[in-house]
Order: sequence, then C-alpha cells, then structure tokens
Amino acid sequence: MKKQKEGAADIYAVRRQKRLRKIVRRSVIFIVLAMLLLLVYQRRNSWIPKLETIGSKHQSGRNDGALSDGEFPLMVYGGNGYQSGTVDGSLLVLSDTYLHIYDTAGRLESARQHTYGSAMLKTAGDFALIYESGGTRFRLETAVNTRYEHTVPDSIIFGRVASDGKVLLVTASDECACKLLVFNEKGQQVYERSCVEDLVTVSFNSDSSGCYAVSLRVQNGIMKSVVHAYSFTEKADLWSSQPLDMLVISVYNTNEGDLFLLGDTACCYMADGGTVKNTYTYPDTLVQGDSAGSQAVLLLHNDEKRTDTVVIFNGDAGKPVTRTYDKTVKCVRMMPEDHSVIVQLRSEVQTLRADASVSKTAEITDSYDSFLKIGSYLFLNGYDRIDRLEYRN
Repeated sequence: MKKQKEGAADIYAVRRQKRLRKIVRRSVIFIVLAMLLLLVYQRRNSWIPKLETIGSKHQSGRNDGALSDGEFPLMVYGGNGYQSGTVDGSLLVLSDTYLHIYDTAGRLESARQHTYGSAMLKTAGDFALIYESGGTRFRLETAVNTRYEHTVPDSIIFGRVASDGKVLLVTASDECACKLLVFNEKGQQVYERSCVEDLVTVSFNSDSSGCYAVSLRVQNGIMKSVVHAYSFTEKADLWSSQPLDMLVISVYNTNEGDLFLLGDTACCYMADGGTVKNTYTYPDTLVQGDSAGSQAVLLLHNDEKRTDTVVIFNGDAGKPVTRTYDKTVKCVRMMPEDHSVIVQLRSEVQTLRADASVSKTAEITDSYDSFLKIGSYLFLNGYDRIDRLEYRN
C-alpha cells in the first residue's frame, strides 16, 4: 500500500514538473515575442514607409513629365509635419523622429533617429543642420554621416548652415537681447556675439567669412528693419543700414556681393555697405519669395480679384516682369543654373523665362503643395508622400 502511494506521488511530481516546464517555456516565448514586437514598433519609421509603397503603380519616367517609377511615392510616416531638403544630390526628409536620406531613385541610403522636439532642417551645399527650436541641441549632417552633435547653454531661436559646413545659431540670453554663435565644420565654436537687439533673420555672406543680420527697431511708433554686416573675426559691426520701412522676412546674398531683402510689404536690393539700390512695393499680398544668384521671384495674391501674380527680378533691372494667373499658384522657386523660375499650379508645373514667358509645362495632380528640384527631377511634396517628376528645363 505504501509503495502504491509513493508511486502515485512520483507520477504527480512528474506531471507538475511537466506543467511547470510548459509554463516556463510559454513565458519565455511570450517575453521574446513581446520584445520583438517592441523592437519592431520602435523602428516603425524605417519599415512603415517601405510597407506602404508595396503595390504602388506608376508610369515609367519620360521627358514629358510623367511620374517616375522606382521607389516612389515615398511615404512619410506622421503626415504633413515633415520637412525636406537636398544635400549633395540626395533628398533629405526630416520627420518628428527620423532623418531619412534617399538617392534620386528613391532608394533609402540612411535612416538616422533623433529625439529633438520641434526639429528644424536647414541645408546648404553638402551639409544639413538639424536643430531643436526652443531647445538646446543641434547636429551637422552630410549624406554620409553625422559630423557632430552639440548642446548650447541657451535655447535656440533659429539656425543657418553654410555650404562650407559652418553653423550659425541665434540663441536666447539672460545677459542681452540674443546671442549669435558660429561653429566650424568640426564643431568648434569660432565666434560669439552678444546682440543688443533681437535678430529676426540671418544669412551667411558669399564666402561664409561673416553674415548679414536683420534686427527690428521702433521709430516714431513704427516697426522698422535694420541690416547689419558682421565679420566672424571682429566684434564691431562692419556696417549698419538706415532703418527700412518694412519688416524683413529673409535676406539673401547675390553673386555681385549685394543683398536681396524680402520684406512683408516691399522688397529691395541693397549694396554691400547698406545703400538701398531699388525698392519694389507689393501691389498685392505676399505669399512666398525666393532668391538665387542675382535673381529673385515673388508670389503675390489678390483676394478681391482672386488672382495670383509671379514677379521676377533680374538683378539691377529697374522694373520687374510679371505673369498673372486666374488660378491658384502653390509654389515658386528660382533656378540658379539658368535663371528660370518654376511655378507649381494645381494641375501643372511651368518653367518661366526671365521675361516671364512660358518655356515648358508638365501635368501633375492636385495632391502636392510644394517641390524641390534635384538635377533633372522635381520632388513633389504631398501631405504624407513625396513623388518624383522627370523634368528637364
């Protein structure tokens, strides 16, 4: 009787061990699966865009403006909060968590994660600057790698990057209105300036040895803009302009060493030294402006007439040329290589000559709001996707 009880106990023990092993095995499998799912979720920004493009059909690329085949459209996870730019012939797409770098065929070259709140992207030449607007972190990128990442003591208001890799940051300060910091390509700080007036926009000069900065000043109750020229080897201003009757939005340097100032109600060309050469007061509301080399283009909107007007400036030419549309113009960009202007409408893109006549058109859909040009391609930016249009001027 005793042996029967011992045998039954052994059987129960073996069963308990089997059940325990099953429980442990299932627990391990569950934990491994949970970790894999977590890893997949954390890397969602790298695989969701590729998954969403599976099955997409496009026409083959042709010179008549057909959408190109290949890896397009590029799906951008997170919707319209992304920014795009171009570096060394590559397309950069910055989302709220990743910087993706693509070649012109749409193949992913690199995916670099960031944790910046309110990340901003600026590009020039072979370099890209990513900075945390309102934060203290920034990094310099190329198509190949991240050159460096730094933290500054005060919150960043805005930043710029030059084609030689210099980075300029305007930061808040408890000691003065703001500070201007400059870093070289290696991440070494090479210049610091304490500003007595708030700076609203800055642009490097033609050789990146200094910059042009715009401050605001109240004169007789009216807000005006003052342009300053700084050298990164001197503390004093090289020169300052007289107050301008406009709020300058952007400043550009020209091939001749002059400046083009894009304001809220007017724009002007200014000689190096601060003398205004000519001014154009807008007859309608400014929507957008762009400048490259010695040329500039504006997009103006007349709400009463429901018209959009493209205004083209050619350097020192006294009177600009215009082209008016009775339909919506979404985006205009100056092409420095041939001084042409590309105009994006709802259903087509046009290339305008310097005299505002049309030299080329191509059909598109109403799904895109802006574009970038790299080589012979236009990259069309939509809400959550980027497509490619073969477009030779």
